[in-house]
Order: sequence, then C-alpha cells, then structure tokens
Amino acid sequence: MGAWKKWIVGEWNWMRPIKSLAFIYLCLLVVACGFSNRILFQPPQARYTEQMTGIQLIERSEGKQVAVYHHPAKPDKPTLLWSHGNAEDIGYLQERLSDFRARGYGILAYDYPGYGLSEGSPNEDSCQDACRAAWQHLTDDLGVRREQVIIYGQSVGSGPSVWLAEQEPCAGLMLVSPFVSAFRAVTRVPLFPGDRFKNIQRIEHIRTPLLVVHGDRDQVIKPWHGKKLHELHPGPKTFVEIEGVGHNDLYLLATDEVLGALDQFWKDVKTP
Repeated sequence: MGAWKKWIVGEWNWMRPIKSLAFIYLCLLVVACGFSNRILFQPPQARYTEQMTGIQLIERSEGKQVAVYHHPAKPDKPTLLWSHGNAEDIGYLQERLSDFRARGYGILAYDYPGYGLSEGSPNEDSCQDACRAAWQHLTDDLGVRREQVIIYGQSVGSGPSVWLAEQEPCAGLMLVSPFVSAFRAVTRVPLFPGDRFKNIQRIEHIRTPLLVVHGDRDQVIKPWHGKKLHELHPGPKTFVEIEGVGHNDLYLLATDEVLGALDQFWKDVKTP
C-alpha cells in the first residue's frame, strides 16, 4: 500500500505545492486560450427567417453577410445600435425590442457571425467587424445622423459596443450588465494572456455620454464591473443599479426601470 501511495502522491517536498499550482494554472490557461470563444459565444438555433419584417443581409469587410434588423425611430427619438447577449439572436430579441419601439426608439440590431443568418464564426475580431458593418449601414445607407445614435451593448455585447464608441462619435453609449473584460468576469483579476474585449482599457478614451445599467444581484457579471467602467469613464455619465434583479432576469423584472433610465439619459443628452 505504501508503494502505491508513493507512486500516486509522491514524496513531500517544498516544490510540490508550487508544481501543483503551476499545473492547475497551465490547465486553466489551455481552457482560457483554447476554448474561450466556445464559452463566450453560445449561438442559439436561429429564431427568425429572412422573411421577417425589417430583416436585411448586409456585407462586412470579409465579404460575409451580417443579418440586421431595422425599425425607424420617431422624429424626436434616437436609434439604438444594438449588440445583444451571448445566447440571443435577432428573433429572440423581438419581444424585448417591442417595448423600446413602443416608446418611439429606433432599433438597428445585428447578429454576430454564427448567430441567426449571419455568416462566419464568432470571435472578438469578427464581432467587431459585424458591429462596424451595422454602424456603416445605419449611418451611411439609412442616413441616420451620428448625433441620433445611441450605441447599446448588453453583457458580451458591451465588448463591440465599447470598441465602436472609442472610434465613432455618437449621441451616447448605453451598457447593460457589462464586463470590464471577458476573462475577468470569471477571474476578477487579470490572470491569463489573450483576454477578450478589454473594455477597461478602452472606456478611458471615450468622451461620449455613458449610461450603465446593472442589476444588484447579478452573479454572472457582478455589479462591480459596471461600477468600474462608470468610474473610469471621463465624460458625462450615469450609473443605475436596479435592486432585486440578476443577469438573465433583468428585462423580465425591470423593463420599466431600464426604459426610464434610457428616457432620462436621452433627455440629458439632448439638453446637456
């Protein structure tokens, strides 16, 4: 028995805990670098077809198609350039978007590569490319003025939204349940190379007015993420923490609160 124990466990020495920690770190590093896109992006089965009202297929820089959904805004309201969460597509969003449409807000929602009818595979670069294509379609093809666009990003959608807002002036940036970076939603502190969507590094360069909405019971992306982005943003900014809601039930329980925050934000943007 002693021989088996020695073979399995080995003899104790001061290097053993260091080697064990190094082995665990290397295993986690392999998962983080090799499987992060599969964890970060979880495309559902497409919940819409090209025949759905408002759907159009446009091209991104790689020549692949991106599915977009457009609903025009009322004259006194902005259009939201909508980057959705990691397990949603345009079809899934329709019930949620109906509440925004009822308030007069315009919508330009797009699907990440590999989602819905959008071609390709989702990763940081391809999602940013799709976001850029949606922006150009909205401002160039549809003729919506930049000062009438609010860039909206929820959860993983905060990544391409912050990336775009760093480059393009617009009316405002609205982040719902955002993270400071993708890996730090799990590790809290930076542990691994190759992190995705480093919002924490970009937010300091954005002067666009910012609205952050976060549920105080969010266990997927904890509220400190939203608070940190709000803290680091140098321009006009608002943080709204909604009590009693988490990550996946925010719109189920607090749609009115989110819309109320957006209404006030748009009022402040128009009359700074």
